[in-house]
Amino acid sequence: MVFVAALLISVKVVGIWDTLKNGRSPVSVAAFAEADSPAPANAEGSGPQPEQLAQATEPAKSEDDKPLDPVLFTRSEIELLQDLSKRRKELDAREQTVIQKEGLLTAAEDRIDKKIVELQKVRTEIEGLIKTYNEQEEEEIKGLVQIYEKMKPKDAARIFDELDMDILLKVFDRMKASKSASLLANMRPQKAKEVTSRIAERRTIPNTN
Repeated sequence: MVFVAALLISVKVVGIWDTLKNGRSPVSVAAFAEADSPAPANAEGSGPQPEQLAQATEPAKSEDDKPLDPVLFTRSEIELLQDLSKRRKELDAREQTVIQKEGLLTAAEDRIDKKIVELQKVRTEIEGLIKTYNEQEEEEIKGLVQIYEKMKPKDAARIFDELDMDILLKVFDRMKASKSASLLANMRPQKAKEVTSRIAERRTIPNTN
């Protein structure tokens, strides 16, 4: 071991002497190792940084992508934009009003149609009642005619003198001519004259019913 140590010291002394002789400074093995080893990728000042890579991969923004700056508009342009915005709001309000009116008109039309249907039903019912009433009245008058035709003309005439004119005329219209003539002959002259005039008027005037 002593011999080996002496040998190493002699070698080291010879190396130092050779270095001094050639004018070079001693360099450690670690320095040579550091010089020969490659630099790390994330060392400061070496290679592109992540921020630089991100900026390089991002697409370049054009001028059209930039937001509009209101300061760059002129006063006339600002007034024009404000006027357009106001007109748009007015048009929207009118559209809503039209929609509401259309809804009201549709609802009113529906109500009117329902009322028309109801009125038609009521009209049909009224016409049916009138028809029934007329039929019943006709039957009643025919019954009266049969009664008066069976009576003596003098007795029937005495009743006709006091009978309402409308009923009297309805009965006369449905009586046989021979029976009505006998009744007129036995009635009071004034009443008989009035009945005759009314019958003549009804026959000359067309029936509008």
